[in-house]
Amino acid sequence: MASAPFSRGLHEVAPSCWAWFEPPGSWGLSNSGLVRIGDEVLVIDTQNDVGRARAVRAAATDLGGPDAVTTVVNTHEDGDHWFGNMIFDDARIVATTAAADGMRTLRVDPRRLADVGDEGTALRRWSRWRASIYDYEGWRPVYPTETFEGAHTLKLGGAAVELRAVGPAHTGGDAIVHIPEAGVVYAGDILFHRSTPIVWAGPVSNYVAACDVILSLDPAVIVPGHGPVAGTSGVRETRNYLSRLLEHATRCVEAGTPLEQAYRSFDPGEYRLWSHASRAFQSIRAVYAELRPDLVGLSWQDAMEIVLADDAS
Repeated sequence: MASAPFSRGLHEVAPSCWAWFEPPGSWGLSNSGLVRIGDEVLVIDTQNDVGRARAVRAAATDLGGPDAVTTVVNTHEDGDHWFGNMIFDDARIVATTAAADGMRTLRVDPRRLADVGDEGTALRRWSRWRASIYDYEGWRPVYPTETFEGAHTLKLGGAAVELRAVGPAHTGGDAIVHIPEAGVVYAGDILFHRSTPIVWAGPVSNYVAACDVILSLDPAVIVPGHGPVAGTSGVRETRNYLSRLLEHATRCVEAGTPLEQAYRSFDPGEYRLWSHASRAFQSIRAVYAELRPDLVGLSWQDAMEIVLADDAS
């Protein structure tokens, strides 16, 4: 596996393949990918805000010239992977059909981020923190121009880029991007490398299956949605964590255990030192929502309050 320092900016991870890292990879600090194929540059995920998207666009220009970016792929509908689309609105923008639909039903408008949550809550503190570090001046939504389902091949510069829909899993519309000739997978948020994943949509079993899809491709390099570059061992760790969580939550559902009690009793084992461990609450909530929705009884805001109040990272 190629190694790349986990520092902010552009790093080559394989021939003609780069990752743009935003350490430490916590809430909203996501990775982007750039792939140069012939005279074209493919951008994978456009960052969370205007300033970061401009930085990625500048890096792409350095790689291929001012008109090199012809195609953008958004791996899913979380804002930190597509809010920068406005800086790439001259390119075709590709996402799964489900992701494109999700982008049009924003839970939180970034232009009103500081007003999310009630005064004095962890959610309000979190939203104001995000508003203070992300730049949404002049932001406007720019949606995908092309959508797909299942497997899809992009032709760029005479080479093939393979897209694979693997959601619903982390979100409703997850996809991975495979560069076969380079042995690279851009995993989006199917992989949070060395930090706790979060399952917004589920089923968790689909998330596990998405990890299996990546492993079946046997890539030399995986660029995660958050965190440093990984090999297949990183994907196996995420798969093992999610399987452990799914088994625990399923037992709790079968026993009629209240949701918060199921969360408090979850032991992540060797993954307990991963950052943002409290994300397990939302992931367990996704299992309950699938198997016993009558035991959930919490809004998104209520769930986030528990996640963020317990989040020490």
